[in-house]
Amino acid sequence: MSGRVANLSPQQQEALARFRENLQNLLPMLPNADDYFLLRWLLAQNFDLQKSEDMLRRHMEFRKQQDLDNIITWRPPEVIQLYDSGGLCGYDYEGSPVYFCIIGSLDPKGLLLSASKQDLIRKRIKVCELLLHECELQTQKQLGRKIEMALMVFDMEGLSLKHLWKPAVEVYQQFFSILEANYPETLKNLIIIRAPKLFPVAFNLVKSFMSEETRRKIVILGDNWKQELTKFISPDQLPVEFGGTMTDPDGNPKCLTKINYGGEVPKSFYLCNQVRLQYEHTVSVGRGSSLQVENEILFPGCVLRCPALRQHLQPDAYQEAQLHCGGAAS
Repeated sequence: MSGRVANLSPQQQEALARFRENLQNLLPMLPNADDYFLLRWLLAQNFDLQKSEDMLRRHMEFRKQQDLDNIITWRPPEVIQLYDSGGLCGYDYEGSPVYFCIIGSLDPKGLLLSASKQDLIRKRIKVCELLLHECELQTQKQLGRKIEMALMVFDMEGLSLKHLWKPAVEVYQQFFSILEANYPETLKNLIIIRAPKLFPVAFNLVKSFMSEETRRKIVILGDNWKQELTKFISPDQLPVEFGGTMTDPDGNPKCLTKINYGGEVPKSFYLCNQVRLQYEHTVSVGRGSSLQVENEILFPGCVLRCPALRQHLQPDAYQEAQLHCGGAAS
């Protein structure tokens, strides 16, 4: 049995009935109290009634904190609207909405110097709510066939070290934590295309924030990704840029009216060096004193650059400092 509506075992049907009974005081406040919605939480916790109830009650607190009932009409700061990449474009063969995440052209540092981390995360929460809303609209169009999940395509072309900047990584870590805690059983597949050699490093930084179930839904396509992508999405629902036949009304193959490709954020949007104050700072170390500095090592062969150290130390002393760094320094 799949644990889905119309395909429940007798034990699962009984668990669903008990779950509904346990939630009597919460049902009027739920965004949706049908069996499809309730089963999402049961499936996420393998039909453990207490864990499922705890998870759903925490979600209702989250809904209140984030004002999710009104988030679809919330407008992010202008810089996020203009330069945070991604967009809803097309549907898969079963009618599920498809969302494209464009990573390479994203300027994470520019965004975080121009808007708060909270607003960037809230924008991603809004996307989740928009996708759920789109699923409901698709359900109505499909004459009653329930559309419960969305498909996400991550275009990793252009992924570089700038995307592994710690504050930027923290945004994605927090987003995946929110996704797991508040949107269970809503992701159909997470498809990775044009993944460069750096991708395993980036994935290692966020995979611990994903459940085992989400990781099983990740599909990494190889060199023939355009052909492979059409196995999930019909060509007429796929932009030409991604191997389909869809274009904008003006013929643009990237469908820019649907998908934002981001780009470098102009410095005129910068608010202050708010992130620099937290993650990049200077400190004075007196003669004969020592300072322990923790650094995140992303992969073997990382270079620790200490230009101020080179400037103020004699060559022999700098070489000794390099050795104490436990790796290469320059």
